[in-house]
Amino acid sequence: MKKTLLLGAVAYDPKVVPIWDIIRDYANDGDFGIKLDYVLFSNYERQVESLLRGHIDIAWNTNVAWIRTLHATHKKAQALIMRDTDIEFTTKFVARKNSNLQNLSDLRGKKFGLGSRDSAQAAIIPLYYLQKASIATEIVRYDSDLGKHGDTGRSEFDVLDAIKQGKLDAGAIGSSTWIRVLQEGSYPEIASFWTSPGYCHCNFSVLPSFSKELSECFSKMLLSQNERKNDPIITKMMSMEGLNQWKEVGKSELNGYNDLYSAMEEQNLLENNL
Repeated sequence: MKKTLLLGAVAYDPKVVPIWDIIRDYANDGDFGIKLDYVLFSNYERQVESLLRGHIDIAWNTNVAWIRTLHATHKKAQALIMRDTDIEFTTKFVARKNSNLQNLSDLRGKKFGLGSRDSAQAAIIPLYYLQKASIATEIVRYDSDLGKHGDTGRSEFDVLDAIKQGKLDAGAIGSSTWIRVLQEGSYPEIASFWTSPGYCHCNFSVLPSFSKELSECFSKMLLSQNERKNDPIITKMMSMEGLNQWKEVGKSELNGYNDLYSAMEEQNLLENNL
């Protein structure tokens, strides 16, 4: 009898329900050696706690949730699969086009906006690089979607609106939000003037005690979807989840979390506090 794996994900948007329905049904209809079901959480802190307590088998974690899981397991947790778009993720520093801001040093003494303090792209990473460059700014935080680790993007649009209204000199947003802004042409008066080094974002995380055989079955199931792009249901799911293909997490991808780990350690954010 096939084992049913219980996967956890965070319900940051109503669209996550059809995404996980499609993945669950695909796993259960195929011959991958496993069955799959899922549960949805309202925040990543609860999801991390549930993974650590063994209430779920696999967690679809943000990079912040992954780092906290890694820290709690003494760096023994495993990351299995990620999206291709989770690799070389970046943070953008943006300002009004007429601001004359061109590099980090121009930010000294300026009013700078950060998104939700649990968002890697909108708060943790940008603050890390500002501090690393010894840039003293007046920080203004927009904690509008705590618990979602920036998934909703709401705080990033709060930053953009504040820049547009002249309440901020500049601010930080994730590269995915910036791509959306450019595609929609929604903030024509705003430009990007600095891009962070690349880092990694989400992954499917498991505890070190999780069966290697089951890990391989789960990974095989997801990776097989890369060959099913002619299937409109799989194409729909990938579009909704923002990926072109699933990727195995290797050493180089794991190294893509190093700066975030350092940043969270410096900012006392490693503990999974509910």
